[in-house]
Amino acid sequence: MHLRRRQFEIIQEHALSDIPFECCGLLAGTRERDHKGEYENKVYEIAPCKNVLYSGKEHGFEISFSEYLDVEREAMNLGLEIVGSYHSHIGTAAIPSNNDIDFARPGHSMIIISVQNMQPSAVTSWYRREEGGFHQEPIRIIE
Repeated sequence: MHLRRRQFEIIQEHALSDIPFECCGLLAGTRERDHKGEYENKVYEIAPCKNVLYSGKEHGFEISFSEYLDVEREAMNLGLEIVGSYHSHIGTAAIPSNNDIDFARPGHSMIIISVQNMQPSAVTSWYRREEGGFHQEPIRIIE
């Protein structure tokens, strides 16, 4: 996963501004093969979204279908596609919950930012393989 430094900062700012609730957003970019032949997502745009989960926003998130479609349409107009999402975990580790695993689409990256004591404490990214399974992937910050 490749991400520009400013985008990384915006995700952290979004996580802090939405406390005590989880923040969420979408990642637009391209899927490219790395030197090993594995797919890697390169993020060119981020779209902070509204957490519309009806109940339990402190430990969960939901992006409305209409907002997802709007972001997807805008990404396509830029020659990009949705390659993943991001969200925060308030007071818990930056590892996927069962709901996170269910939400992730094959080929997508999921960035999770853990917020502890009102500060970002860890950021991880998880890749959902096309053939199934989930693995942690490195986040490469581009200046």
